[in-house]
Amino acid sequence: MSGLSLILQAALACVLILLALLSLQLLGLSLVRRIWPARTLHIPSVSEGFLPSVLVQLPVCDEGALALRVAQAAARLDWPRDRLEIQLLDDGKAEAHEALCRSVHLAVPDGVNLVVLRRGERAGFKAGNLAFGLNHSQAPYVAIFDADFVPPEDFLRRTVPALLADPQLAFVQARWGHANRARNWLTRAQGLLLDSHFAVEQDGRFRAGLPISFNGSAGVWNRRAIDQCGGWTGDTLTEDLDLSVRCAIKGWRGAMLADLEVPGELPETAAAWRAQQARWTKGHAQVARKLLPRILASDMPFWKKLVLSFQILQFAFYTLAALSAAISIALMWMGVTYLHAVAELGLGVTIIGVGTSVGYLYTGQLMLGRASEPRLPQSLLLALVFPSGLILSNARATLEAFSGADMVFIRTPRAGEFVVGGWRGRPELAAGLLLPVFALAEQAWSAPFYAFAAAGLLSIGAMGWSGSGEIRPREALRPKSQN
Repeated sequence: MSGLSLILQAALACVLILLALLSLQLLGLSLVRRIWPARTLHIPSVSEGFLPSVLVQLPVCDEGALALRVAQAAARLDWPRDRLEIQLLDDGKAEAHEALCRSVHLAVPDGVNLVVLRRGERAGFKAGNLAFGLNHSQAPYVAIFDADFVPPEDFLRRTVPALLADPQLAFVQARWGHANRARNWLTRAQGLLLDSHFAVEQDGRFRAGLPISFNGSAGVWNRRAIDQCGGWTGDTLTEDLDLSVRCAIKGWRGAMLADLEVPGELPETAAAWRAQQARWTKGHAQVARKLLPRILASDMPFWKKLVLSFQILQFAFYTLAALSAAISIALMWMGVTYLHAVAELGLGVTIIGVGTSVGYLYTGQLMLGRASEPRLPQSLLLALVFPSGLILSNARATLEAFSGADMVFIRTPRAGEFVVGGWRGRPELAAGLLLPVFALAEQAWSAPFYAFAAAGLLSIGAMGWSGSGEIRPREALRPKSQN
């Protein structure tokens, strides 16, 4: 056996070990969520006269009717009117700004303190937009909702008092719901993935007293935490994770309110989901590049450094999976027979990965009381398959993050929005058609990996090729009925 083949097999073993550690992280959180007692978030009763001023920020960018909907939902929030400020932060096209202002003021009742602000340039993307809004308010608490969310009327009543009771809480995060969950099989699979993120991962971390991250929407911040930890910065594409980690380094904590659900909307097409996931992956990689040295150099306990590091490195799964496939293909091309230890390691990691993923997804549904819902087995299978179709795009996003490529914010296309040109699934289709050849030719331990990867790539590629769901024009901007 040549020296090169031994080096490649050693590299493959290292990659497999890292993949196993990422899987074991989810397994550990699944076990915590199943056996750890619930951690009650203290939400005291606060008399009306002692309720603080709250700023509600609604960052939007060419959102059409969604901007009106979220503004109306914010206007219905149950909070003293003299202590509620609402900012609709318009980062969209200049020519549409006046129409947005007119439509919002027609749609929102009189007496609501709502302003539409436009900064005129997109430096820092969403982070820059939020920071711009903070410069126009002195409110000590800040709630944030993206355009596709609809907060319930009692949202502030159920979150702000928790921040009042615990001055070391940086933020309170609510659980995302999914208004269009049943739209198609892709949205069903996304629903399972996000359910597990919130009901297993976020809630598990909170129960165990581990750091959690803000998810960018449906949460309330203590303004002091934002200011003391450097504010919103636009040097990554995931400003929410960036600020959350900086707060954790400085000793601030986050809280998860799992029984408060805020419905939002899931991407309904493969193109929209792929764009969203690539942006999130690139942003996580940028945060890791920026903050891992800071985490390791901090005075936090070693266990907390380790937990926080693995939390922000979860994005690496896609790059590691792509690297594993590339090394395996190179070894097959060289005609190498795997060392027995490497083959056994590969088989073990495959079993751990598939078993952990199934358990993680099922636990999320079990915790939310959805374990007996119809179509769950099919949705669970697709929630395993579809993410494999993101290996190419997410691995590329990670490489771009670490290579210092230009920052480009690709907003997630909304339902019914035109998508002209661009990605049509060709790379995924090509890779998905070639991988079955390797699955058949490879040794047994890696065949399941190739089968899942091929199924995911073909599924996402086929949906991109068909362009399903991308041909309807977006609903025109107009105020909704107040009835």
